[in-house]
Parts: sequence; C-alpha cells; structure tokens
Amino acid sequence: DATQQLSVFAHFTDGTVRDVTRLATFDTSHRDIATIDADGRVTGQSRGQAAITVRFLEHLESVYLTFVEEVEGFEWPAVAEHNFVDRLVNSRLKLLRIAPSPTCDDGVFLRRVHLDLTGLLPSAAVARAFLAETKPGKRARLIERLLATDQFARFQALQLADLLRVNPKVLGADRAKLFANWIAEAMIANRPYDQLTRDLLTSTGDTRLVAEANYFAAIPKTEDVAEATAQVFMGSRIQCAKCHNHPFENWTQDDYYSIGAAFHRVARQADRISVLGGGEMVNPRSGKVMTPWGRNRVMPRPLDDADRRVAFASWLTARGNPFFARAAVNRIWAHLFGRGIVDPVDDFRSSNPPSNVELLDRLAAEFEKSGFDRRQTVRVICNSQTYQRSTATNPFNRDDTTLCSRAPVRLLTAEQLQDAIGYVTGSIKTVEQSAAVVAESRRELKRVREEMRTKRPAWEAGLIERLKKAAWWNGAWWSAGTFKAKTAEATHSTEFGPETSPGRFDASRAFGPNKIRWQPRPDWNRGQQVNLPKGSHQAMYAWHVVHAHAETRVRLRVVADDGMKVWHNGQLVFDFAQVLPNDKEQQPEIVLKPGANQFLLKILNKGGAWHFTWRLEPTQPGTIPAPPVAELPDALAEVLMTSVDKRVAEPAARLDRFYLMRDGRIEKLRGRIESGARDQYATQRPFSGSDDFLRVFGQPERNTPCACERSSEPTLDQALQLLNGRRVHDQVNRSVGKFLKLENAQLVTELYLAAFSRKPANDERLAATQHLSAATDRSSAVRDLVWAVINTQEFIFQH
Repeated sequence: DATQQLSVFAHFTDGTVRDVTRLATFDTSHRDIATIDADGRVTGQSRGQAAITVRFLEHLESVYLTFVEEVEGFEWPAVAEHNFVDRLVNSRLKLLRIAPSPTCDDGVFLRRVHLDLTGLLPSAAVARAFLAETKPGKRARLIERLLATDQFARFQALQLADLLRVNPKVLGADRAKLFANWIAEAMIANRPYDQLTRDLLTSTGDTRLVAEANYFAAIPKTEDVAEATAQVFMGSRIQCAKCHNHPFENWTQDDYYSIGAAFHRVARQADRISVLGGGEMVNPRSGKVMTPWGRNRVMPRPLDDADRRVAFASWLTARGNPFFARAAVNRIWAHLFGRGIVDPVDDFRSSNPPSNVELLDRLAAEFEKSGFDRRQTVRVICNSQTYQRSTATNPFNRDDTTLCSRAPVRLLTAEQLQDAIGYVTGSIKTVEQSAAVVAESRRELKRVREEMRTKRPAWEAGLIERLKKAAWWNGAWWSAGTFKAKTAEATHSTEFGPETSPGRFDASRAFGPNKIRWQPRPDWNRGQQVNLPKGSHQAMYAWHVVHAHAETRVRLRVVADDGMKVWHNGQLVFDFAQVLPNDKEQQPEIVLKPGANQFLLKILNKGGAWHFTWRLEPTQPGTIPAPPVAELPDALAEVLMTSVDKRVAEPAARLDRFYLMRDGRIEKLRGRIESGARDQYATQRPFSGSDDFLRVFGQPERNTPCACERSSEPTLDQALQLLNGRRVHDQVNRSVGKFLKLENAQLVTELYLAAFSRKPANDERLAATQHLSAATDRSSAVRDLVWAVINTQEFIFQH
C-alpha cells in the first residue's frame, strides 16, 4: 500500500507541543509521483521522489518521500563506477529500478566534452588523433588538456558574464570589456570561487579601472542588487518576499530587506562606486530599520561607517553556508547535463527538492574541500561514467529525465552553434591555427613592454622637468554630491557642507544625512567640458589643486550651465547664479600663491542639462605653460610629481596605463591577440554582440540574473536561419575554399570529422561520394553537402 499518513506537530515558544495536522495545509511538488489530501494522507502514484510541503501559519517545512516499485525484468547491468558521482547516482537508480545506458563511444565523448568545456568543436586533426589513440586513460588526459586551456576559462567566463549582466548597452563597451576580461582572467588563474565572489560583492572604485565594481554599476537599485545576489550566489529567488513572506519558502519580508540592507549604502556617482557612511534600509510594511544580513545570518548592527557588504560576503562564502557551495556546483552540473540537480538552477527551496540530495551535498562538500575550485568540480564530473553515458535509451530509462541514467540530447547554445558552423565551413580558424598567430603576437608584446619599461624613466623625467619650468600646473580633481534643494535660489544659497570650510580639504570628511564623501575624478581636466547628471535644483562641489612656482596673476575663465561659485584658498572669488559666455565681469583676475592653491567649486543646476568647463589663462605674455592634457592629464601630473615610493596604488596604475596606451603598438598587438585568439569565436568573446542568428538561438540580453533568460527551445525561426539565413548562406559559400581541392573520399572524411568528430559510416561515405561524383558543378555539390551536414540533428544537437 503506497500510502503514508503525515502528522504535524507545532512547538511553541512556551515549550508546549500541539498536534496541528488538521490545521496545516499540504501540497506536493510532483502530482504524477505523489498526491496528498487535506488530512495529510500521501498516496504514491509512480516511481520517483516528491516533496510534500507542510504549512502552518507562516511556517513551512518539506519532507521528501521516495516511492519504489518492482519492475518486471529489471536487472542491474555491469557498469563502471569511476568516482563518488557514479556511486551516488547509481545508488538512486538501483533504488528506483532504472537501468543506466552504457558508455558512449569515443567520437561522441570527444565532441561532447569539447563543447561542454570550451564551447568549440574539436578540429578534424584533433578528432583523428583522439580516435586513433589506443593508450588507456585517454579520456582523462583529454579532460586535463581542455581544463588547462584559455578556451575553457573564457567559455566559463562567458557563462558567468551572462549572470553578472556584463552588458555593453548598460555599461558601455569599454567598461563591459574590462569587467568581462576580469572574469576571464579569474577563470584563467582558477581563482577560488569564494574569493572571486567576495572581491565582487565588496568592490569599490572607478569602474573604468576597478573592473569588478561594474557589478554594482550594472544593477542600479538596492533591491535589484539583493535579488540578483541571492539568485546568482545563493540559488534563491527572494523576489516574492519583497511585498510579503515567500509563499513557497521560509524567506520572510524582513529577510529580504535585511539582505538589501547589506547593499543599501552602495553609492553610484558617475563612474565611481563607493560606500556611504550613513543610510538605512527600512521594511516599507512595518517601518522597521533592518539589521544587515551578516555572518551569523542576522548579525548585530555594525558600526555606522562599516561596509556592511563585507560581513554579508563573509557569511555567504563561509564553509558550511547552506546556499553558496550548493548553488555553485548545481550550476556546473546543469551546464554539463542540461538541467540541475535542483532545477531550475536558481530556485532552491524546500518545495523544489534536489533529484539526488546525497549527490548535491557531496559535490558541495568536495567543492568546499577543494578550496572552492570550480575546475576540480568539472574534472570530477567529466571523469564519471555518469557524464560519459550514451544518449541511447533502454526499456527501463526511457522516461527518466532527472536521475542521469542516460546523457541528455541538448540543442547547442547560440554561441556554440555559430562557432561550430564557422569551424566546419572554414569561416573561422581552428584553435590550433590561431595559436601560432597568438604566440608570435605575445612574444612581440613582451618585447614592446620591455622596451617601454626601459624608456619609462626618461619619459617621466622629461615631463617632470617641463612641469617644474611651467608657471603653474593643474593637479587632481575631486567631487562631492549631488545636493538638492527646493528652489534654484536655495541651491545657490544653502551651505551643504563643503563650503563651511572652503580652504581645507579632507578626503575622509562626510556631508549631509547620507554621509556623502569626496570622490576622486581622474577623468576631469582643465579646458574640457565636464558633463554632470541631469536634474533640477541641485549642486555639486568640486575640489581642485593648482600648483604655482611663484606668485602668478591669472584670469579665471569658466563656462557653466547654470551657475557657479568659486573659492580660492578659502576666499570667494566667483559667484554667479548664471554664468554667461564672454562676459568680462565674469572673468576675474586672481593671484596664485607659490605652492598648492586650493580651489573649491560649487556647480549649480536649475534643471535640465548640467555641465561646466574650467580654465586658467595667463595675463602676461611669454608665460611657460604646463604640458597639454593630451600629453599629461591633470590628475596624473600630481602622481608624476610624487616620488615613486609614495605613489598610491590606484592613481599609480592609471599613470602606468596612460604611459602604455600612448604608444599605439601595445593596443594593436592586444587587438591582434584578441582577434586571433577569441574575437572570432562567439563562445570566447567578452560579450558576443547581438545579431539575428544569436538572438534567434536564445542568446540572453543580460538584463536579469536568471538562467532562464537563455532559451534552449527549438523554434521555427531557428530552422529558417539554418535553411536560408544570410549568415549560414555566406559561410556555406566560403566552405568551397576549404574542401574543393580535396579528393572525394578525403573531403567526406574531413567534413565528418569536423562536424561530428567521427568518420562517416560506409553508407554515409557512399552516398556523399556518389553525390560529388555525379555533379556537373563541383562547387555547388560541395556547398550542398556542407549545407546538408550542418542541418542534420546530429550537428545541431549535442549527444
């Protein structure tokens, strides 16, 4: 009798225990496996596992039940068990009387593992060599070779970049590329996943230099950051708890806003990410100020100036965290098997049980034990017989889609398919062909870097000498704000903080209730228009230093939309609510003192566009100028005039980058490396760019953290793209150059090795060679054959 009566007991805070079975409500995760009535009586319907969810008041618990039945004729076959993955998967299969499929052949494995680990097909030469190899252990050796490649790391980075919203439409191409390259470099270095996550979640700085800070630049709202972080790194969809307690999980509304409180003080000012010294997250329903989520789930409130993200990231990545490791290994499993042990991969909840609890727990434990090494997890899974199983079914596993008794048949991703067509048609180089170009370019890059390193002292010395001879030179810029008022007049007259001590600069000082701090602005320069965020009735302060070698009279020339106030060494020297172009009254002469001259600017905006331009002009002919901005930006002049041993890391890095990029050779060589190594491959680029082909085959827009944004469902549009789409048509035409001169039998063999990682069967070889031999137009015959191959299910799908 496949029934089970559940009893529900509630433990109250006064120590009493009551049977509340009649008051509880029940639900089931899989009605085809188990049903439950209103009284808590479970009835099994078929083999499998179901989660029975029990709710009493706001409390929710789930119990997992497995239903087993005898299957006529079932016998466990002799299958190899390579590691714990096989043992735990097979244990579940034996219990449920599901016989696994045998191990796939070498060609299928070669194609599968290349696509899964690098996103690319193996070349015909690689396929030929692997199929011919007879030495034992060749699959394990292949896995090791692929794990060590840049292609593996960059394909992993592409998948992570999808989740982290590396979107050039939001970040701009330069910052998106910087962020994507940071992710790729972390994958290449095999940086522990916990370290990468902590670096990401606690990042601050200039997003044009601090790549990981673009995580916060891509997600503008606190609530969205909380939801994305939970979904990506915890596998939890907490969105439902924003307005009420989660209906299917124990996430409460207080939990939601406690996670949000960890990120509430993150500030986005133009290109900079910083942490404010004040500001609290409030539950809008209760009005309660939320304690930030931290190491002990909900930690005591930290000091006002503490970065609350640090405690959250430490809690999240700690060993034994109930979410982090499980979510990470589940995503890896989903990539390799087409679905997660928990599926969807970002919907961990007690009412959505893992298909194999013991396997998920063991993978998570091994992941932690390895030091959060993603590569090691991939290694273990790929070496298992479970991963290497055939897609062929048997009478006992034809209905199994969750327990990995057979390999799933999966449509290639948009990027994989685009690259596969390019590989087969010869439209893009193979990895082996690209490697030679890349190797030579890297040797040249190393030589150029060494040359520039030796010239660096002379370059610095020349600029320093010119700065010393100049009457004055401009130094660093800082900004604080924005500050708002009710009217334009109030914006002009209100002292928001910085102007209370206009002659003293303190970078650590905070202003206003939100504790706004000074932020360095290395992109601001004299004589260049600085555009500020649009708004109305607002002010922003700027701090600027001008260094003079002697007492020097200069003319202040500013442009602003709308007004500006300027203090020089604490004295107000310019005050106009509306700056007018070429107004002589608005061009005062001031005297620079020897040494550092401090300027405080208050830039005013009445509404709409907002910008300003700053310039000092000599009043005497023959005044020696400083090097122009193109040769040395303002902020870098100050770095240059600081002795090397006293330079701060971030400004020094900007000076290094400016020096290297001013010589066009390094950028050119980097471009050659990228175009030769990855830019031609959609699976290897920082972001693939959008075209009709990629969009139709499910490339995500990167607007959400949900894995569901990438579609894998076959559609009519996909068939049309393959049958007569412009991209496929052009690439098939180019295949003639690759195959035309080959003898018929060799052509067919090369085509099959490139497309399927196997040699053609006798009937396939005969049909193809007859087609080629009978053709009066050999070029058309080659095109037709290639077109037919790339439109087969064997090519479009991964087996």
